[in-house]
Amino acid sequence: MYKLLIVDDEKIVIEGLNSAINWNENQIELVGSASCGKEALQKIVDMKPDIVLQDIRIPGINGLDLIQQAKQLNLDTVFIIISGYSEFSYAKRAIELEAIDYLVKPIEVEEILTSIKKAICKFDKLKEEKQIDKRMKLYETALDEKQVLEFILGNQNVHPDVLRNVNEYSFTVIDFKGFREEPSLEEKIHFITIGIKALLTEKGLQAFPYSIDKTITILVSNSSQITDFLDGVFKLVSKYHNSDVAIGISQSYFDFSKVNHAYQEAKDLVKLGIFTNKIFTTYTDLENMNNIIGPSMIEEIDQYFTICKSDVFLEINDMIDHIINYSKQSRLSPNKSKFLCFKWAINLLEYIENEFELTNPVGERHEIYEKLNSLDSLDEMKAWLRRLASQMTDMLNNHKISYNDKLIMELKSYLKTHFREPIVLEELGEHFYKSPAYLCSLFSRSAGKTIFEYITILRMNSAKELLRTSNYKVSEIATKVGYENDKYFYQVFKKNIGITPSQYRSQHLVK
Repeated sequence: MYKLLIVDDEKIVIEGLNSAINWNENQIELVGSASCGKEALQKIVDMKPDIVLQDIRIPGINGLDLIQQAKQLNLDTVFIIISGYSEFSYAKRAIELEAIDYLVKPIEVEEILTSIKKAICKFDKLKEEKQIDKRMKLYETALDEKQVLEFILGNQNVHPDVLRNVNEYSFTVIDFKGFREEPSLEEKIHFITIGIKALLTEKGLQAFPYSIDKTITILVSNSSQITDFLDGVFKLVSKYHNSDVAIGISQSYFDFSKVNHAYQEAKDLVKLGIFTNKIFTTYTDLENMNNIIGPSMIEEIDQYFTICKSDVFLEINDMIDHIINYSKQSRLSPNKSKFLCFKWAINLLEYIENEFELTNPVGERHEIYEKLNSLDSLDEMKAWLRRLASQMTDMLNNHKISYNDKLIMELKSYLKTHFREPIVLEELGEHFYKSPAYLCSLFSRSAGKTIFEYITILRMNSAKELLRTSNYKVSEIATKVGYENDKYFYQVFKKNIGITPSQYRSQHLVK
């Protein structure tokens, strides 16, 4: 159905046209009528009719001026003129204004319907032309955007005509930080990009927004409104994404041979923003980065594992916080910050290896470096160092049990082999690389008896076996189980077994 508006200052004409023709049968919906030029213009604005059937002489704005003003609204409305006058000047101007017909009263219904059909054809043709024009503009815009994107990404063989009149430009890159794997991110970026294009139209700016590797990249033709534009972009991003983003803004450039360099600069700046947890990062922030680590910080890390040797894990998280805060306050570059964290991690591992006799407790050095190098921010590095410290603490708590158990087992095995020999605690400590006092204390807690009590048990068990199964003299058995003085052997045996060696033999001798 096509919408029709009737404009005439005579009510009887409007009623006659309304009742004389079955508009529905002719694909027409009569949307209203007007009796003066001002009312007609307002209804054209509000209703946007496809066809206007109007008298040339109406109060206020006359019919021809009405057409002229309506055309300034850039509508596809088609006009049919009705007039009681056949003056050539009127008809000539109506043709100039592209009215589809000039009908002179009295008018037959067939004439009106013929004009309506012509108006429908004209309206359809205008719509089709507009659609073709729109598709052509979309194609041209897409082609321009494609060429600009190739140019940004480093294809110097492409020289987009659309940039020919751009004298100054910069790049803005928006990164969504920790939400790169979010399933809905690409949809968000799509809507934000559409919003940015609408914002560009509103501000009258020339810019090219793209979605590249889950970021939004904008090549902006610099102008006095650039600050307002970026503020609008930030509000638009906040509307669709309620978490922090990082925005890197390159310097202004005047030479398009540096377009890829400018783009890489904005990417580096957004990475710096993520690293330092800033929303907006500019080239000035990059210039202010510090590439020198103070020697006092290096000394603090080294001394921590020396001075706090017995309490390394007591304040370890405080030390990690101190390193991260130093990196922030000193504005250390990402590479230098990562070096500082790597040094701390290596010092921790060396301390564990030396103190607890462990080898590569969490992997090779290069694996730690690669992990630290893959982290994007100081906050991520802080969290990773804390996890490393916690992992080391848990491992050592578990290792102390297994390590001590192993040491006791090795000590018992050694004593079972050497109990017949004189046992000296100092020599025992040297053999196991532990202090005698530590060995004695550890053995007592684990075995429930002292080292010498354990040796005595071993000697007594061996003596009993020899007394039962051999014809050796008691004095010979005493020597064989580690006693040089057979009288002392007698005393020890009776004290531990309850009877003398001879009595034991007579009771248990295997015959």
